Amino acid sequence: MSVFQQQGYDGATLARLAGVTGLGKASLYHHFPGGKEEIALVLVRHAIATLERLAFSRLQGRDDPTTRLRQFLDGFSEYVEHGQGHCLLAVLMQGGARPTFAEEISAQLRDWRPRLAGPYEERGEKPKRALRAANLLLERLYGALLLSKLLGDPKHFQRTVKRLRKDL
Repeated sequence: MSVFQQQGYDGATLARLAGVTGLGKASLYHHFPGGKEEIALVLVRHAIATLERLAFSRLQGRDDPTTRLRQFLDGFSEYVEHGQGHCLLAVLMQGGARPTFAEEISAQLRDWRPRLAGPYEERGEKPKRALRAANLLLERLYGALLLSKLLGDPKHFQRTVKRLRKDL
């Protein structure tokens, strides 16, 4: 996963993947006959499952909506290693991999956005406003993650999460 996150889809050559895994290219093809595309698809599904477990699953439960939104923020932050890591889904939606993975990743986001809006509705927001709040939260998280990368400063992301938690 780290090769795809750091090099992007186009830079994740089979030679690099083989080097990181300690396997030869032939062994990679044995386990993944579809090559790099199949490896990336497995990783996309793993990333989705991880984001679900760490962040989006925290939107359900018995805690009050604000607590669940804060737990979501904590889980998302954990997923991106508190601004030091990358979101594989965001990386793959850029560059040459977009046509290959766009539908799967976009479909997942279409599922997650209303779930993220749910706690806002529980706090009294109307559905459209709740969805806008959910979109804004995602925009601020991904924007802060990108800016942290551009600045080379993961603390920017961490400060943003802290502000978002406080604003809730």
